[in-house]
Amino acid sequence: MEVQRITVKYVAKCNLVLVLVVVAFYLNVVRSESQQKIEMYRKSVSVWLREVNMDLSDFNSVAASLTWKLATAPDETTSNRAMELGVVRNKWKNKVCDSRVRKYWLAPNASRMMYLLCRGPRFSEELSRSYMDIMGRLAQNYNSEICFNRSDSEMLRALNISGQCVYGEPDLEWLIKRTDLSAEQLKWIWTTWHNFVGPKIGSLYPVAVKLQNMAAQGNGYNSMAEVWQEELEISNLESKVFKLYDQIKPLYMLLHAVVRHKLFQKYGSTIVDPKGPIPIHLLGNMWGQDWSQLINLFDFGTMKVNLETNLMQKNWTVIDMVLRAEDMYTSLGLPKMTEKFWKYSKFQENSNMSVCHGTAANLYERDDFRMLLCAKVTMEDFYIVDHEMGHIEYYMAYQNQPAIFQDGSSSAFHESIGDAIMNGVMVPQHLYRLGLITDDQLFNTGLGDFLLLQQALSKIPELPYSLIIDKYRWDIFKGRIVQENYNKEFWDLNYKIRGVSPPETRGEKYFDAGAKFHVPDNTPYIRYFLAGFLQVDMFNSLCKLAVCGKNGDGNMSNYCPYIPLHLCDIYGSKKSGKKLEEMMSFGSSQPWTETLQILTGKTYITADPLLQYYQPMYKWLNNYINLHKIPVGW
Repeated sequence: MEVQRITVKYVAKCNLVLVLVVVAFYLNVVRSESQQKIEMYRKSVSVWLREVNMDLSDFNSVAASLTWKLATAPDETTSNRAMELGVVRNKWKNKVCDSRVRKYWLAPNASRMMYLLCRGPRFSEELSRSYMDIMGRLAQNYNSEICFNRSDSEMLRALNISGQCVYGEPDLEWLIKRTDLSAEQLKWIWTTWHNFVGPKIGSLYPVAVKLQNMAAQGNGYNSMAEVWQEELEISNLESKVFKLYDQIKPLYMLLHAVVRHKLFQKYGSTIVDPKGPIPIHLLGNMWGQDWSQLINLFDFGTMKVNLETNLMQKNWTVIDMVLRAEDMYTSLGLPKMTEKFWKYSKFQENSNMSVCHGTAANLYERDDFRMLLCAKVTMEDFYIVDHEMGHIEYYMAYQNQPAIFQDGSSSAFHESIGDAIMNGVMVPQHLYRLGLITDDQLFNTGLGDFLLLQQALSKIPELPYSLIIDKYRWDIFKGRIVQENYNKEFWDLNYKIRGVSPPETRGEKYFDAGAKFHVPDNTPYIRYFLAGFLQVDMFNSLCKLAVCGKNGDGNMSNYCPYIPLHLCDIYGSKKSGKKLEEMMSFGSSQPWTETLQILTGKTYITADPLLQYYQPMYKWLNNYINLHKIPVGW
């Protein structure tokens, strides 16, 4: 009944918009725009925006509740209610944003509220219904089961797959991580998923693009690409992200060369060209964006530690992982997870769930924050728990802001918090605290290099991947990539920027980009690219606060003893947590440049802390390449 309630409330309150119209008309009659009249106008706007925020809070709460139900126990009734709510919400937003507000008279706070609320695409009722329908079909196709034919029986037995049906996420995604499988088995897993889901998504995707561009153009943008880029509030975004990538490209090239060499040694030249792109199905990840599963290809002797095995030997449950993640945050003075979090979160897969992608949910009710994921006791899922908990800490920090400001300073900020904290989890001291390494391993001077390589394998490949996913979609929105060349252009970008190739020739009947959740879900991805830099910069500042009790620009050694960033233990630093919480508490109430300055002292995104963090690994990779005369590039 929530949708009916909010619809009635919306109709009753629509006339509030007239307040501004009447006030604006009155002030137009009076030619003298004195400060007194401006103050009167600002007070009227403030009263009106208070009502707008109350309405938006109601919309957010009902929408979040319906979204949660669709993810955990979907049914047609809930789906229809969500669509109706979306239509009503769009009507409300259009009505609010059509009000004749004198923008140059607004107070800065009110001006930002109007900007945040009214930017983005503008959907008419018809366009809104069409868009939500196509998005529902895309989600249904992505989350549907793959059922096999008898011809697949031998492979199913070899892979120990029980039953005739699996899901792409998490079932096939888990399988492709297995480094004990043959290249042929890994190819089968990769092609099974991409051949199944890609064409289904590809048949609908051009329609979704057209509808989004129509909505963007309805609000004065040239395409949806401009909408996505504007959200980050970075002028010349495309140029700047490529400049950032150019700074870390040498590191990626070295990592790529060494990983290719290791795969060449394992599979031979018939499968891996020692001078060419890496076959994507061999990288231990369905999308080739995380290479951490390949750590076992490297021989570090006594420095090597198998965190996965150690984690299993601890006999942790998934709940134990959540509790250990919470302990890291609370050690910094950040709040515990709430009673509702523990009551409603879903940590493991069940038959009713339609979504297995790790998600942190803000229900927009007091202290109602939840986590949804299909977790197992693995280091990767421990990372996901830490990452999603970072979102929840952010939700808690800004929940006292007006509804319009209850968001991250930018989407890139939201993706940075959990990963910044995870950098603190992955230092030897904290792994020892968790019982994942022994006394001897803790005091092994080479352990830091091993852990840093594991971090590099996990984090560095994500940067070019996240860059191409949105470069690709920006160009589709702009019409630079046409439907007839969707797949060719996707793999051309993969070759050029990432140096990876598909396991077989891929024609235009496939839409391989659609095999990634964020594409059919229509979630922008460049936020993860920027977060890759922000998270290390934030961690750098948290480290300075933990070690020195203060923060500032420049080399840490200028004002306190130098500690290699990848070895910095921030656990228990209340000063770090206090400054982080202060930054998060502003929500989206001010531009991200001002928010970032609170923690890092900077107003820009820089590659310097990331390069500092991985400097020991850069040297190690370079020495390894020179020693073994490994070719670099493709």
